[in-house]
Amino acid sequence: MFTLIGTPASAERLVIYAEDAKPYAYFQDDKVSSSITNFVRILIERAGYDPDIRLLSWAGIMHTAEAQQTMIFYPLARTNERENKYHWLGTLLHDEKYSFYKLKNRRDIQLKKLDDAKMYRVGVIESDVREEYLIENGFAFNTYAGLIQINNNTEGLRLLRVNRIDLLPLSATSFTSECALYCADYEIATTLNIRSNLELAANKATPTDVIQRIRRAYESLESDGTRARMLGRE
Repeated sequence: MFTLIGTPASAERLVIYAEDAKPYAYFQDDKVSSSITNFVRILIERAGYDPDIRLLSWAGIMHTAEAQQTMIFYPLARTNERENKYHWLGTLLHDEKYSFYKLKNRRDIQLKKLDDAKMYRVGVIESDVREEYLIENGFAFNTYAGLIQINNNTEGLRLLRVNRIDLLPLSATSFTSECALYCADYEIATTLNIRSNLELAANKATPTDVIQRIRRAYESLESDGTRARMLGRE
């Protein structure tokens, strides 16, 4: 949900929702943090708003974005299927690549092609780009061999570790942030044909003037080098 609250003495408050997932956004020192979040905060301030960034599950974000109420959120993977469903306000992370991860000791899992994964239990987050990709490629929900819904990547790695699922699709960025002390216990089973930019986005109910102000602010942060300093060059 989105809120604009104006007072004569301050900028209008703009509520932005972030997925509660490392490394993209997480709660630290009494506020939502991450390099991406810090950039979004500066972007919204440059647009003339007072940013109020709140954490929400990805399923919660996507359900709300589909409703008839204004919502700005991140990080949304930009795909052809989503292109016309949302307003795209600025790229936060370029060219995320995804792979199936498995426990290193699961030598029985050998994937030569994507279809080979259909005989295993695969953890996916509702409405996530990975779930969408696998469903488009013929995967179905099944407790014994197929897709199993999980709440987040942290839960997925925990279920993988205790053999409650067999495969988990993750980006290298997410895996490095989430694997904690057990990184060496996992390995890539195969890479996936998913590559996308992660963006700040808004649903179609968002007012045009808000969209334009944020886009102009993003262009300004690109022009003065702030984006490159905070997020790296494209």
